[in-house]
Amino acid sequence: MIQKPLSCKIKKSDIHLDYKNIIIESTDGYETEIKKMISVISDEIGKIWDGMWAWDDVIERFEKGHFLWLSLDDDSPIACSWVEKKSKEDLYIYNTYLKPELRGKGLAEKLFLFRNNLFFNLGFRKTLCVTDNIRAENALKKIGYKNDNWLGLTYTFWSGGYDSTWLVYKLLLDGKKVQPIYIDDRVNHGGYHSNPLVTQRGGDTYPRKSTEIELKRQDWLRKEIYKRIPDSKELFLQTIIIDQPIKEDVDVHELVEKYNEWIPEPIYKDKNGNPHWLEVQADLLARFQRQFGIEIYLSHENILTGEVWEIMDDYLEDGRLIVDKLPEEHKEWKVFSGFNHALRGTNKYEMWEEAKKLGFDDLLYYTWTCWWPVDDKPCNKCKLCKQRIIECRSIGDTI
Repeated sequence: MIQKPLSCKIKKSDIHLDYKNIIIESTDGYETEIKKMISVISDEIGKIWDGMWAWDDVIERFEKGHFLWLSLDDDSPIACSWVEKKSKEDLYIYNTYLKPELRGKGLAEKLFLFRNNLFFNLGFRKTLCVTDNIRAENALKKIGYKNDNWLGLTYTFWSGGYDSTWLVYKLLLDGKKVQPIYIDDRVNHGGYHSNPLVTQRGGDTYPRKSTEIELKRQDWLRKEIYKRIPDSKELFLQTIIIDQPIKEDVDVHELVEKYNEWIPEPIYKDKNGNPHWLEVQADLLARFQRQFGIEIYLSHENILTGEVWEIMDDYLEDGRLIVDKLPEEHKEWKVFSGFNHALRGTNKYEMWEEAKKLGFDDLLYYTWTCWWPVDDKPCNKCKLCKQRIIECRSIGDTI
């Protein structure tokens, strides 16, 4: 799963518990308690938790200036958090743990508020964390945590295609720390996957048949990018592959019913009586972004045309959709307000010319577009192939 950054303002609470609440900055005087905590955690999840810490880690973390919060019932540790000071007022919390027999009783919320009182008294006003666990995320949000890209990452979908590769390369040239995301279309994510009309219109063409090729192209392109852009090994994070079903979303579902390109007769028709088809992947991307809760760069340039897109373009500012300005009859387009539509003001031809100036036009030949390849080569018949403006070369061809 994808790691999600969250933050929470620290407020003084009137929580009082009959536990000892301490912050430890060195092993002096607390070696026994720390080793007991290590033993408790190890007994439960030591074999399966990659982040499991041992005594050597304790020494190293204290040397780096990190500190450990412990909650003790008499002399027995029941909960802990490792803490790193990020700024004068911000703390990064990690490796939080609560003994299993105390979970599900409402104690965790009280303990963390109890812990935060200590932080507040020390002058800190915000806690930061990351989690890839839905249950933990929901629990954190109950005590005031919110989605917050404090990591400073630029999230973007990357398929290894022309548009998304162009955007990734440009972001890296601009010095952005890029977190690419790829949705594995072989997984049944609901939405159009579950729509019987897909079979009516698409036959056996869904899901798309290009996933393995796209992943191979991404690997090859990544290596080339590493060679060309200084510091890109640090800036270009490993791709997060979404291979678990994306949850349904009522607002997105209603939008898809109205505009979906896979429904033969969409509900919405323009002023000339023509149906408007919504790109099929918009269903997945919108649902994922809303579930994720943090802005994601979307690489759809202005090849997508029509009345609806023109309306949407009128209400974009710096790539972001201003929901308050949308006309009432198109308010449902708010589901796309979590994206940065960075390429809507350009097109593939303009992108090609800029790539030439910046010296990465040759890489774009090796991007992959086709959804229904034949013998690992583009079909040259599908809509995606027809939108491509340059040939698609095989890996191994001369650059």
